[in-house]
Amino acid sequence: MSDLAGQLDIRIQPDPGSDAAPPVRIASSRPLTAARVFARKPLAAVAGQLPLLFSICGTAQALAGARACEAALGLAPAPSAQWARTLLLRAETAKEHLWRLLLDWPQALAGLESVPQWEPPAAQPAPGEAAIAAAMRAFLQLRALLGTAGDPFLPGADGVEPAPGPVASACATLTGTAAEQVFGAAPAEWLAATGSAADLHEWAVAAPTPAAALVRAVTEAGLADLGRSAIGTLPAVGDAGGLLAQLAPPLAAADADAFIAAPELAGLPVETTPFARELARRGLVAELAAAHGNGLLPRLAALLVELARDAALLAAPWSEDARAPAGVGCVAPQGQGAGTDVRVGLGAAPAARGLLVHRVGLAPAAVPGAARVLDYRILAPTEWNFHPAGVVAAGLGGIAAADIAPPMQGSGSTLRGGAAPARAELEARARLFVTAVDPCVDYELSVC
Repeated sequence: MSDLAGQLDIRIQPDPGSDAAPPVRIASSRPLTAARVFARKPLAAVAGQLPLLFSICGTAQALAGARACEAALGLAPAPSAQWARTLLLRAETAKEHLWRLLLDWPQALAGLESVPQWEPPAAQPAPGEAAIAAAMRAFLQLRALLGTAGDPFLPGADGVEPAPGPVASACATLTGTAAEQVFGAAPAEWLAATGSAADLHEWAVAAPTPAAALVRAVTEAGLADLGRSAIGTLPAVGDAGGLLAQLAPPLAAADADAFIAAPELAGLPVETTPFARELARRGLVAELAAAHGNGLLPRLAALLVELARDAALLAAPWSEDARAPAGVGCVAPQGQGAGTDVRVGLGAAPAARGLLVHRVGLAPAAVPGAARVLDYRILAPTEWNFHPAGVVAAGLGGIAAADIAPPMQGSGSTLRGGAAPARAELEARARLFVTAVDPCVDYELSVC
């Protein structure tokens, strides 16, 4: 992780000693004003630099930026460029979800004393790191293929006509990895057959994949509710009277930096995650949430459902369904800046970890690519989810309160029943929950 990304500092104090002191404190060293390096640069240059400066979810960053600029200038990409953007975003999300399911979640579960029998299946065609490496190569190949005739993320991009065979091959690798390592079936078949909590349980018992073992472990260890809290979710773009319209004023305000650092909606912290997206779709995740709230099992199910949907669309990249733009709405023109010839636009993209919003102020030019950036602001999912009073803080506070008994005099505190040293188990559960919400940067976690 580069220094530019910064990191999160998460401290848990199960017994803070004062009602006024929060049990969880989250501080961030993320450089939230890094996008200001784009000021005074021509738009064409900024479009190429965005995914390089913000390498995590670089496709989503490029898409949100392109949509913001198009909103400001009244441009629209060619249909084939729109298709290329959508295809790459789905591929990026699939690659990121595979990483979480095959590497990060198993590693986090392995640290729990309460899951002593955790041992993911090993006899798979391309287990663990090899599967992730194959998915990464396929994504990079797809990105290169779709950029051979120009950059599809340039605002108002022209048509993209890649060679069909190599595109289909790269997509097939991503879909095949999901089928073999996660679902044990074609993603579309799994999605059609897993519409309820009972279906999910039946699949987890029967399927010989590492992902099915994850569901079994979370359920059998009693971790389905882990991290449950009352924090709400960010509505979808286009809902609630127009989410981007609601975000436009605080992003334009003089104290926008403070809002970006700790964003709230109607004065409240909310989360934007795959769980939030799938909850809005109803179905399996909504059924699980009715029983377990925003706890661990609904979050795991959301990753599975979203991966299955994206992988199924990647399996038929030229189909009508696959050509539908990712996300709803996603562009909100804001008109001209007050008193100056400044065109302002907002754009959004559903990144793997949550909604990504860009706001740009441009000085227009006769040629769109020559327009100059006057102001650039980015609101990322991490700032919603790791708000000091947000879903991670609330979830970790609940974990500390529910799972750890008061310390005994003259000895280290213990879990209820004395199963393991409290500090070690609390830290392991906390890391598992942080993994489930998933920051896009490194973090340090300590239990005081």
